[in-house]
Amino acid sequence: MTSVQVVEQLPLSVQLRDDATFENFYAQQAVEAVAQIRLAASAQGEQSIFISGPEGVGCSHLLQAACHEAQSNQLNSVYLPLDELVMYSPAVFESLEDLPLIALDNVQAIAGKAKWEEALFHLFNRVRDAGGRLVFAADKAPGELGVKLPDLLTRLQWGLVYRFDEVDDDFKVAAMQNRAQNRGFELGPEVAKYIVRHVDGNMGKMFEVLQQLDSASLSAQRKLTRPFVKAVLNW
Repeated sequence: MTSVQVVEQLPLSVQLRDDATFENFYAQQAVEAVAQIRLAASAQGEQSIFISGPEGVGCSHLLQAACHEAQSNQLNSVYLPLDELVMYSPAVFESLEDLPLIALDNVQAIAGKAKWEEALFHLFNRVRDAGGRLVFAADKAPGELGVKLPDLLTRLQWGLVYRFDEVDDDFKVAAMQNRAQNRGFELGPEVAKYIVRHVDGNMGKMFEVLQQLDSASLSAQRKLTRPFVKAVLNW
């Protein structure tokens, strides 16, 4: 069975988000990390990259963006959210080493689970031997995850390791405005601040709301004003 067939049979409900692209990522605090992950998506640069940070800073976005870019480079890839996979068998890692890019998200979900750690250790070795790239993401740095297998921990720390810090509301406003610009419409700072406050700074929710507002403004032929946002979202 080929690695592509294995990937197609993985019991996952998740799909790559269409908007999870490098162009849609506001990279103010992560310019070097983005550059290195883009290299990995073209089968260049370091073989192992580990990024970490709290929910909402964009780690999952970057892993999915890497897979989108690999596809545009005519390279097979896979995005695996380990928090969804952990209920299944570590056998899902088998035969993936022929893929040029493997993006493993939420690595914290398998930390401390012996069979999963061993399976990831062996996958890491096979991918390195095959010349592929591994991009990892977790909520903590490798040394803080609680990984029990010393050899796996060593390997997670072998390549490039980046930590993204929690972002403030000004950053979130700028990120929303950047996303709106990429979608082809204008989002004023006061409206952006209003949205950020209303979703308690949750960046995932912010971008969901932005997509909804984009569709509504196109349909109504209206600019995004605070009263319009309030009416559309029943706030």
